[in-house]
Amino acid sequence: MRVLGRVRVVSKNNNLIVEASEKPKIGAKVYDEKMALVGFVYDIIGPVNSPFIVVKVKLDKWRPEALVGKVLYWQGEGMRKKRRGGRRRR
Repeated sequence: MRVLGRVRVVSKNNNLIVEASEKPKIGAKVYDEKMALVGFVYDIIGPVNSPFIVVKVKLDKWRPEALVGKVLYWQGEGMRKKRRGGRRRR
């Protein structure tokens, strides 16, 4: 697990705004400190050098207000090697 960042505020749509320490892909799953699924990355907003992550919360399990100030985590993807070379088509 990798640190996503700290939850700063809850939006009007009950999404979490997280001050990011890393930039995950949209759709990545987000977890709390007990590794319970909180939701997924919905959008990335703000400046490139200090982005904010919008997390869509699973409302059936979580109250978004209870997560303000907490650190969230995400499952970092493994680095996949690109295929190089191979047969060329004409």
